[in-house]
Amino acid sequence: MKMDDILPEEQSNLDAFFQMFDWVGEDISELNADEENEVGGYECLFIAFNNLRSYCKQIGLDYCTIEDQYLASINPEQSDETFWGHNLDESFSELDELAGFGKLLETIEKGFSEYEKFCKKSDEVFDEWHCVLIMHSFLQKYCEKLEIDYTLLQVEISSLHSEIEEE
Repeated sequence: MKMDDILPEEQSNLDAFFQMFDWVGEDISELNADEENEVGGYECLFIAFNNLRSYCKQIGLDYCTIEDQYLASINPEQSDETFWGHNLDESFSELDELAGFGKLLETIEKGFSEYEKFCKKSDEVFDEWHCVLIMHSFLQKYCEKLEIDYTLLQVEISSLHSEIEEE
C-alpha cells in the first residue's frame, strides 16, 4: 500500500506506524492469494522492509540511523537462540517460510507490547522510533536466520523506490 495516499495528516506517527505494520500482513496475504505467486521468506522480508522504509520516509526518519543503531545494539556474543528475550528458533523452525513469517510478526507484536509495558514502568517514551528499531531488529535477524543477504535486499528495495520516484 502506498502510505502517501492513505495517511491522514492528523494521524500520529505512532498510529501510522501500527497501520503500516498491519499492512505488512495484508500485503503478504494479498500477494499469496494469487495462485501464480510463490511467497516465501524473501518476499515477506521485501514487503516488510519496503513498508518500513516507506514509513520512515513518510515521517522524515532517516532509515540509516535505524540501521546504525541496530548494529550498535547487537551483542556479538548473544546467542542466536534468544533475541530481545524471544526464542527465535520457535519462530523460524517452520518448514513453511510464510507461516514462519506470520509467527515472526506475532513475535514482533509481543516485542512492542513488552516495550510499551517497560515504558509505563520507566521514564522511557513509547514512540515510533523505538517501534521502527524493534521491527527492523527482528526483520534483520530473520534475514540472518534464513541466510538472506540483507544488503542485496536493501539494494533491491532502493531500486524499487527509485523507479517509483521516476514515475
